Amino acid sequence: MLASTSQCVNQYFIEMDAMDKTIFGYYIEPDVYFNIDKRMLVNVDKNIRSHRYSPVILRETMFHLLVYLLENAKGNIISNSDILLNVWDNHGLSSSNQRLWQVMNALKMKLNSVGVTEDFIMRVESKGYYVRENLVSILYTNKKNGVAGKRRNAEQIIS
Repeated sequence: MLASTSQCVNQYFIEMDAMDKTIFGYYIEPDVYFNIDKRMLVNVDKNIRSHRYSPVILRETMFHLLVYLLENAKGNIISNSDILLNVWDNHGLSSSNQRLWQVMNALKMKLNSVGVTEDFIMRVESKGYYVRENLVSILYTNKKNGVAGKRRNAEQIIS
């Protein structure tokens, strides 16, 4: 029963997000902030004493790829064909599996360079990619008053 209640609460928050909130970024655990307005990945760990992690700005296609993956990180495999259609074809670009592989590997290297674990995005042979959605939090602003917040899991709200 808790699973179905949890799913209903999650659906409610998704619908409320669409009506009242605007996504301005994502937090990827352990310490990475993805600013979608600036296409920038930043490690925000306060305890890092060195400048080990420099901010990374993503090129347009890589940016579209990461946004699409994060928007669709729902515990399922995101198919190669869906990625090619939504990241390349829908933006007037020529798509191919080779381009997907190249941009995905470059994206994973950039994510790793700011502290995201290597297994955050996993390739599923001949099918697509899996994103560890449990490491992603959506950051949003309230459209009415600009208050920033983070969508919580239904399990956190119910308990």
